[in-house]
Amino acid sequence: MKALTLAEPGRVEYQDVADPEILDSTDVLLRVTHSAICGSDLHAYHGRIQGIEPGVPIGHEYVGIVDALGKDVHNVALGDRVTGSFFVACGHCWACRRGYFSQCAVVALFGFGRRLGGLAGTQAERVRVPHADTTLIKLPDNVPSETGLLVGDILSTAYFVVDRAQVRPGDSVCVVGAGPVGLLCVEMAFIFGAAEVFSVDLVASRLQQAEALGARPIIGGADAARQIRRMTQGRGADAVIEAVGSAEALKVAMQAARGFATVSAAGVYTESALPISMGRAFSQDLTIRAGMANVPAVFGAVMALLSQGRLHPEHIFSHQLPLADGAQGYHLFDQHQATKVVLTVGP
Repeated sequence: MKALTLAEPGRVEYQDVADPEILDSTDVLLRVTHSAICGSDLHAYHGRIQGIEPGVPIGHEYVGIVDALGKDVHNVALGDRVTGSFFVACGHCWACRRGYFSQCAVVALFGFGRRLGGLAGTQAERVRVPHADTTLIKLPDNVPSETGLLVGDILSTAYFVVDRAQVRPGDSVCVVGAGPVGLLCVEMAFIFGAAEVFSVDLVASRLQQAEALGARPIIGGADAARQIRRMTQGRGADAVIEAVGSAEALKVAMQAARGFATVSAAGVYTESALPISMGRAFSQDLTIRAGMANVPAVFGAVMALLSQGRLHPEHIFSHQLPLADGAQGYHLFDQHQATKVVLTVGP
């Protein structure tokens, strides 16, 4: 089959790789129809994630058709159109039984190499999905595949972090970062009842997109937090979401928060240590929350919002390319020339 692989940092190849096979009774084989390039894929693209081998498919967002399944798969059937979490969870360990799927004893991520579970990625014609009953969810007929593929990662991430930021009706919310995740967090914050959302970014075109969603655009930098405080009667935002994954973005997020606020981090951090001002956190009684989105736990809520027409995430799509042009998609995304690249697979 054909797939995208990482030959070396900064170089993606479209090549022939071995077809996946059913290895366990809880496995499903998917014929992938759609995949996408995610911001966390750029960490791999730049060599910041160790253990990714040349010749192994990359990527972790997907929609596909169930092509084969093990004897212990019960929640999906042959021919079903499905999407799924960017990680797999067993569904029966201590953490899974309590709904903490991201902390599963055997958690593994698609497309991020040996150190993160060793699963082949989804930017491929076919993919093996272990623990399918926990990992996959059927797409309703009225949810297009292009938007449905977001449920397995960034759309559920937006729901998860906005919920963990404890956004309440009438709140002011600051979202640091206006990439795909940040833009979805803006939309999700309004769904949760926010009265005002501030969007902070350094890229003018991204701020224009956030403004189109109803957010107040703030140019990032040293003055961003001060501007937000001025616009909130000196208090700061009631809830803050960090959607970049950098020390500078986290610093702005903490500075923009009012006392007793929650700072909820959606960004993927690859640094081994971050300079967090615990003095500020202590004096303002801030709650700082970070963690991999617990996708299977919020599948149902997110899919319902899509199916009911309350969410319209298609605004983040800027490019749709065939899988064969995936290297071009990575380049466009890396150079901030694309917001979200969808990869179509097959005829």
